[in-house]
Amino acid sequence: MLRFLHWLFEFILRTPVIFWGCVIANLIGAVWGAAVWYGPMLAASPLWAWPFIPDCPLAAFLGTIALFGMRAERRWSLFYALTAFACIHYGIWTLVFWLRQWTGSGIIDPFEVVLFITHVGLLCEGILFAAHMGDVTMPQRFAVIGWFALAFGVDYGLGYHPPLASHVTFDFIMWLTVALTGGLSIALLALPRAGARLMPIPTTVVEG
Repeated sequence: MLRFLHWLFEFILRTPVIFWGCVIANLIGAVWGAAVWYGPMLAASPLWAWPFIPDCPLAAFLGTIALFGMRAERRWSLFYALTAFACIHYGIWTLVFWLRQWTGSGIIDPFEVVLFITHVGLLCEGILFAAHMGDVTMPQRFAVIGWFALAFGVDYGLGYHPPLASHVTFDFIMWLTVALTGGLSIALLALPRAGARLMPIPTTVVEG
């Protein structure tokens, strides 16, 4: 499975049409999500809280940078680990959010389906990043976990959590976040030090 993930990601980085399609999709998601979905909350919040508010848009933006970094063979293990954690965390979070809403309301809006599909892509992107993030040291792992623990405190302790839906309660998303943060933290700590390493991408790829 890991070999397939390596091959798939190398193919994405080697193929200009696919690579730039991923970049554009990430940027559209980052800008639209921050401006439309989180815009009112950002406008009403202090500047210090902004890094903690647009969860999925931030993950998509980090994913854009990670794509360029991996394409250029940059060894940014800490950054890649943070990005992989964010994409997987918020990808799963959003999928569960909408499944909960649809189950409770019995109504599936076409626009919500689009959001659901795009976050499947965010999750898949996070899995690919996780398979290529390199040899992450223990201090780096604790730094990633610390960031998401801090984000949890800001979101659910200070009230800067994502907007709720009619059938998605505060308690549900809080415990969902606890489960995801805890589960991913354990997985990150359990990853062998000599775990997944960034595959060398031929320099010809940057010419596309």
